[in-house]
Amino acid sequence: MIRLAILAGPPVRTGWPVATLLLSASLGLIYLWQSGLDGYHDSLAVYGYGLLPAHLWGLRIPPAHLAVVPPVATLVTAQFLHGGIGHLLGNVAALILVGPATEAAVGRLRFLAVYVVAGGLGLLVEAAATPASIVPIIGASAAVAGVIGALARRNPRARVRLPWIGRKGPYLASIPVLPLIATWLMVQTAGIAFAADQPVAFLAHGAGFVAGMILAGGGRPRLRSIT
Repeated sequence: MIRLAILAGPPVRTGWPVATLLLSASLGLIYLWQSGLDGYHDSLAVYGYGLLPAHLWGLRIPPAHLAVVPPVATLVTAQFLHGGIGHLLGNVAALILVGPATEAAVGRLRFLAVYVVAGGLGLLVEAAATPASIVPIIGASAAVAGVIGALARRNPRARVRLPWIGRKGPYLASIPVLPLIATWLMVQTAGIAFAADQPVAFLAHGAGFVAGMILAGGGRPRLRSIT
């Protein structure tokens, strides 16, 4: 059994990080469905469920075969699509790393709300930056950024367990989350400043992080540990 220590003091058992596990599994299952499609139908899925800024802002009317859901609904559906296995694994790894600590700090229902709402707001900001674009925006990065932002506000002293290899072999190292968050923020800041022509939606990440901090609420962390 793995324990993720959140605060100093006697540990409190709170059960499995159910919301984190469900979201991670959902991302994986949807990617399996997506990867099973041929190229044509995969494109239909990405254009039908991904966020196209021009469709969201009404600058273009989506063709009938792409109007699978209302454009505003793609602020949510786009969060569950990914552009490749590396894209998926990066987001799932980050979610599994910080999700349990965030879920423990804010509670499961608020955790889910932070994930969905911060992800949607991050995508909305990215769409506002390129309102005429018809290039789909997909991925859970903004939602995961919201989870990171929520943890940064509610429990910046959290520690997470990270797989490591020592002299006696693999083990789970207890690492303070704050330096990881600081490093992540520096990468995002550099991306916003220098990677304007890259396909990575750094603005969505930054907006998701800020939204997560706001949505996390105030007060002390609700729980001390997750088993």
